Amino acid sequence: MKYQTLFPVIILFFFTVYGTSQSLDTIYANSHQVVSLAFPNPIQTGMTGSQNFAFSFDREQADNLGLLQADKDRTSNLLVRTTTGNLYTLILAYREHLPKLHYFIGPEQRLKNPLQPDSQTQEATGSILKKPSPQEKDFTLLCTQLLNRESFNHKKSKRQKGIRAKVIEQIYHDDYVFMVYELSNRSTIPYDLGMFQLSKVLGTPKRKASYQELPITPLFEFQIPKQIGVGETVRFVVVYPKFTLNSEERLQVRVLEAQGSRNITVKLR
Repeated sequence: MKYQTLFPVIILFFFTVYGTSQSLDTIYANSHQVVSLAFPNPIQTGMTGSQNFAFSFDREQADNLGLLQADKDRTSNLLVRTTTGNLYTLILAYREHLPKLHYFIGPEQRLKNPLQPDSQTQEATGSILKKPSPQEKDFTLLCTQLLNRESFNHKKSKRQKGIRAKVIEQIYHDDYVFMVYELSNRSTIPYDLGMFQLSKVLGTPKRKASYQELPITPLFEFQIPKQIGVGETVRFVVVYPKFTLNSEERLQVRVLEAQGSRNITVKLR
């Protein structure tokens, strides 16, 4: 597996929205041993709050396993988001002699969102029908209009093993950015989508000390497929909060196959 380190970014937003009343587990690491963490679902992003902790995972193919090492310093934390959208936060600490070299992170350790009912509660009480909000209705209308347009300003595309990912359009509207994408399958087997992620990128992977990849969290996804059949082409729209790029940043779209190696990275400005 090819591992690349995602360098530290401190995000306080998750701790204001997601409840953290449950006690957090402490993961111990040092500089001369590798500690492995296995999550219930493949890792989408992983961030540490301090540079003395390095958390790496396979960015080319979605995988459940992450690796941790540390230099001696103060304690920190690790924030992981899986491809299912679940968030996990763990306390990190340095220890010369490690009590464990492998940790299994259970689904019950995920952060609970107090604004949403727990999925286990829904299963026990029956499914809960959620009415779309006015914002979701507006997003749906605008996304439908975008997909019904006859002409687009094609920005960038890339093909890998018969799978083509294309960025069709990038439109700013009010405080939102609407991105129109297209996925085509010209291979001989169906393509199961594991992860679709837009990120801001600073630096290059060859220079790890200056490389940062900052995912942009979608606000709304419209007709994003789970599978693209043989010979099928699918267009969809993803809505993001409004963002800007400085002179050193660029955009990157990463498409990972759920169970396979047909992965694509489309680099934009």
